[in-house]
Amino acid sequence: MSYFDAIILGIVQGLTEFLPVSSSGHLVLAQALMKDFQQPGMLYDTLLHGATLGAVFVYFRHRIFELIISPLGLVNSSYKVIYFENKRFFWGIIIATIPTGIIGLSLEKSVEGMFATPTFVGYFLIVTSVLLLFSDRFHGQKLISAGTAFIIGIVQGIAVLPGISRAGSTTAAGLFLGIKRSEMGEFTFLMSIPAIIGAIILQSRHLDAVPSAHIPMYIVGMIAAFITGLFAINIMVYFIKRANLRAFALYCLIVGIISIVWI
Repeated sequence: MSYFDAIILGIVQGLTEFLPVSSSGHLVLAQALMKDFQQPGMLYDTLLHGATLGAVFVYFRHRIFELIISPLGLVNSSYKVIYFENKRFFWGIIIATIPTGIIGLSLEKSVEGMFATPTFVGYFLIVTSVLLLFSDRFHGQKLISAGTAFIIGIVQGIAVLPGISRAGSTTAAGLFLGIKRSEMGEFTFLMSIPAIIGAIILQSRHLDAVPSAHIPMYIVGMIAAFITGLFAINIMVYFIKRANLRAFALYCLIVGIISIVWI
């Protein structure tokens, strides 16, 4: 892997992590087009996800602070903390993480094999396209509950499959369940925090296999992912609130077909 490859993959990850087009699927396709790209397990992909997680912390820093202190019962007027609402949201994230972790661990070995097969990505991108197309018509008014959080967590677990967009599928699931778009816009990003942290811990066992010469390349790629990730969050929040996911559905359909037929 060269510095150029690292930067390109970082940009691909950053732009696609928060858009409903599957960052993992795009990384598979990008790596398939690169010559002699190798990584231990899915370590580099996971580190890039970690970089975009940093973008989530920056963008939602005030909201995350509110959620962290919500279980303590503290009310900080300067941050306009509404205790019960934040506590509900906080426990929704915890509940969603449980099925995500179970499914993610169960599918780990199968998923690593799919990361070497662009054809799988193509079919799963088409599935993402269908989900986005139909969910775009829904305008719910409900808030996240324990039950809906658990269901959305199941969907997030399934989204470890490359080509199934995590942001797209969880957003679609929330809209199908009647969740408000503004609420789902925050929840789909914030629920990714424990999931990505868990994946980083799981993949950290491969760190010893990384050649020392590749470490600067990994860092450069992560910086690229972080910067472009901040940009992508703003775009996704805008489109979720304005009920316009059809363009992404068309994009996933086109890339999915190309992946199957050509790549």
